[in-house]
Amino acid sequence: MGEKKILVVEDEAIVAEAIAFSLKKQGYEVTAIVTNGEEAIEKAAENQPDLVLMDIVLEGDMDGIAAAEKIRTRFHIPTVFLTAYADEETLKRAKLTDPFGYIIKPFQQKDLYVTIEIALHRHELETKMRQALETAEQKASRQTKYVSIAAHELRNPLSAIVGSAKLLELSSKLDEETQIKCLDLMKSASQSMNQLIEDMLIIGRAESDQLKFNPAPLNLREFCRHLVEHFQLSEEKHRITFVCSSTKSVAVIDQRLLQHILSNLISNAIKYSTKGGEVRLELDYWEKAEQVTPRLQENYQLPITNYPIVIFRVRDSGIGIPKQDQEKLFEAFHRCSNVGEIKGTGLGLAIVKKAVELHQGAIAFESEVGVGTTFTVILPASPHPHN
Repeated sequence: MGEKKILVVEDEAIVAEAIAFSLKKQGYEVTAIVTNGEEAIEKAAENQPDLVLMDIVLEGDMDGIAAAEKIRTRFHIPTVFLTAYADEETLKRAKLTDPFGYIIKPFQQKDLYVTIEIALHRHELETKMRQALETAEQKASRQTKYVSIAAHELRNPLSAIVGSAKLLELSSKLDEETQIKCLDLMKSASQSMNQLIEDMLIIGRAESDQLKFNPAPLNLREFCRHLVEHFQLSEEKHRITFVCSSTKSVAVIDQRLLQHILSNLISNAIKYSTKGGEVRLELDYWEKAEQVTPRLQENYQLPITNYPIVIFRVRDSGIGIPKQDQEKLFEAFHRCSNVGEIKGTGLGLAIVKKAVELHQGAIAFESEVGVGTTFTVILPASPHPHN
């Protein structure tokens, strides 16, 4: 940790220099010495000190109490008051600014040091507490939003199940074809609900930092080949292909998270492509990240340069992603404006992003409406040394 920075606000030059000398002797950095409230605010904004030593009686129209209040409100910088006045009215006004201490002139050097250290420690604790509360509030707000949206999203499949069940109660009056349609609808709606619940659980674990990262050696060529075969068996309307351009394909990766990444990207590519279109999964392996093209390094802001990486690409010739949707694409529950009646939860890409981040990897995409989309995922071939 570097030297703590202190701004001295004192209109008596000799006293100010003595304070500055004492502070430097005790290991603090004095960012400036100013004589009035207006300058104090300017220097606080310019130098962002860790603490302000503020005389109450200053030159000009603004006294130290008024200046301290503005500095606290604007910059969250703590103030310790220096004063030769300890009358009740002055102290009452000073208390309104939530000061971190008082030093009555004249004072001993050790008293100055102790007061400053206590103030800095208190401010550090309060800052950490404020940040923790803000983080908790943000998480609570997101969770409330997620629950609200999930409840809305569950309503449609639930209504379909209830409606179909009521029809089946009249099964004696329904022909076999209608009964089968009702059962298929119930099955489809149940799968939609199950997928939404599963996605919500994953997002919830990710938001609360409980989504575990368990890397292990994995043959990526075999993994991708089996994954594509699975999609090929269940999908007859699209051509799904896999290409691996590297002879080396073993990496230390979390298989469960990789399953989420590639399954979501491939299923999206299928979902938003026209019948007969091709969905292509590509795998590449680089011994060093620095060997990839400069454009790739720039676009993905690769966190490493001298470690091996694996690159996955999922290409489709589908509807593409409109420009206005691209900035929010990885936000939970966001769905593009051109999806029409195509079903989806809007959680898949948010899950993909979280899974990529746990690997300390990178993801980006290129897309053109009516032409198609390519997602590129870059992951370290083994966990970073500091993981």
